Amino acid sequence: MLPVSLKDAVERFLFEEAELLDGWKLADWEALLTDDAQYLVPPLATDGGEMLNHDTTLFVIADDRQMLAARIERLSGKTAYCETPRSRLRHMISNVRVLAEQGEEFEVSANFCVHRIRRSDLTQYVGQYRYRLRRAAGSFRIRRKTVMLDIEVLRGQGGLGIIL
Repeated sequence: MLPVSLKDAVERFLFEEAELLDGWKLADWEALLTDDAQYLVPPLATDGGEMLNHDTTLFVIADDRQMLAARIERLSGKTAYCETPRSRLRHMISNVRVLAEQGEEFEVSANFCVHRIRRSDLTQYVGQYRYRLRRAAGSFRIRRKTVMLDIEVLRGQGGLGIIL
């Protein structure tokens, strides 16, 4: 068997993350997060969104670990009306690149397209992910996930009632 390169290991991790999100296995997805994890969606169609500071700029989403846990609990329950019934999701991940390695942490980018089908509506979210991954237990954990959307307007039922 061939040794697995860092890029291959990162790709596998991102594909597994996508599969969890597609299957609405949000508790399992939450287990991929570090205790200090952040989930960020900068302003739409903003060049350099990954460089913006969510403390001084209005982000679409700027969740810390506690807010993520609350988001997951809400989406997993019956009070998330924007996801009742749940959307069918398909995450497409491509152009995965390891940008930097700093000890046990890695800066990673990947392009994405998320297809969301709910009732008769199809919404597509296109953009780039920027991750800060931390090596843990033979795999990785997500310390930061920044979702830079290329779209200029949020459309569709529920807006961002899903985790991209």
